[in-house]
Amino acid sequence: MGSFIIRDVIHGDIEFDDNIKQILNCPEFQRLHRIHQLSCEYLVFPTATHTRFSHSIGTYHVMKKLIEHFTVKLEEKGYKVKKEDKQLAYVAALLHDIGHGAFSHTFEKIFSLKSHEAWTMSIIKDKNTHIHKKIIKLYGKAFLQKLIDVMSKSYKNQESSNIFSIIATLVSSQTDADRMDYLLRDSYFTSVTNGRYDIERLIKSFGVTQINSELRIYINEKYMSTLEEYVLARYFMHKEVYQHTTKRHMEICLCLIFKRVKEILESKTKIFCDDALKNLILKKNITVSDYLKTDDSYFMYHIMAWTKSKDDILVFLCNCFLNREQFDIEVSYDKDMLKDKINKLLKKHNKQEIKDLNNEYFYIETQKQVNLYVSSTENIWIKSKDDDKLYDLSQKSLIINRENAIKDYSSKNIFISGTLFKIIYGIDLKL
Repeated sequence: MGSFIIRDVIHGDIEFDDNIKQILNCPEFQRLHRIHQLSCEYLVFPTATHTRFSHSIGTYHVMKKLIEHFTVKLEEKGYKVKKEDKQLAYVAALLHDIGHGAFSHTFEKIFSLKSHEAWTMSIIKDKNTHIHKKIIKLYGKAFLQKLIDVMSKSYKNQESSNIFSIIATLVSSQTDADRMDYLLRDSYFTSVTNGRYDIERLIKSFGVTQINSELRIYINEKYMSTLEEYVLARYFMHKEVYQHTTKRHMEICLCLIFKRVKEILESKTKIFCDDALKNLILKKNITVSDYLKTDDSYFMYHIMAWTKSKDDILVFLCNCFLNREQFDIEVSYDKDMLKDKINKLLKKHNKQEIKDLNNEYFYIETQKQVNLYVSSTENIWIKSKDDDKLYDLSQKSLIINRENAIKDYSSKNIFISGTLFKIIYGIDLKL
């Protein structure tokens, strides 16, 4: 059969062969249509309604460009990139986010379960999923195991471990296909223009060398400005989008909703809740089948239903989230001072004093912490034009130097809800 094309706003025409098209059509992959890429970011940036589906096919497209580039570079080093190696890279890129839960990363904060990467592995390994069956049918069992090895970076015993290491780096690293797509995509849909960078030139900048029998990806120093543009784009997107105060506010509100539902369920009070969601909230045995039910629509249906609950705290929190109502009082002074003021008020009305504000429903604290570049866990290597040696980015960049790289941008905001305080304690909050 011929190729299949999807028109994408970021990359233009994205072409898929018939095998990839069949994977796209699996229910587990189609589910990504129903998960926002940026959680509840649309409450801040109204056009940020793009999905994990569009990001995943974008990542696949970027991976194809990277593999095309590295095939030439590796063959110059005497390494043959086989058709199966390319297919592994494409499928790994396509499926890298298949394990995301509802509201993307917020899901992990709410339920404190295993990471979306771990769920991705579970979905691919589960013999009952369409994805698992389709991969075996199209590519074979050996391919499936190699895919798992590449995505989990456990490829040391593979015959082509050097090629595998390159693929794994392109799937997950500081300069991977995932980041290359989401920075451009998220920048476009939020209209935050300083998240843009020159992807074609960045791909062109990559080289590969062999150090102690291992292959290592680097960037030629002459393309330093292109790399700096990319790193700065990531920094500004975290500062202005991913860690936006209002977005964090709404995420915490979402977490408080499910915290309250958990308390209601544990008290045996009757409340509407699907069995799969109940198992998630109470941290009972969660099957892959149950997990795959979780998408944004599924959660929103429950949140809307809970606005009719008999629990006033839950109703208030659900309405706050649905209607983008932030807690009404922003506190400009110290958290301990706030607690003292509130406890004096509670004591005056013969109410039990608060021990920890973080456990209170009327209290929200948003924090923003952004690194420009951190090399302690993973390096971006630069090939010097002077001596052909590899150096960490922070050693060669005048912008992203060691001094700047270890500095964090941080801020904290405290909000409280006078309305919710009165619902809980029956007292008007006057600070």
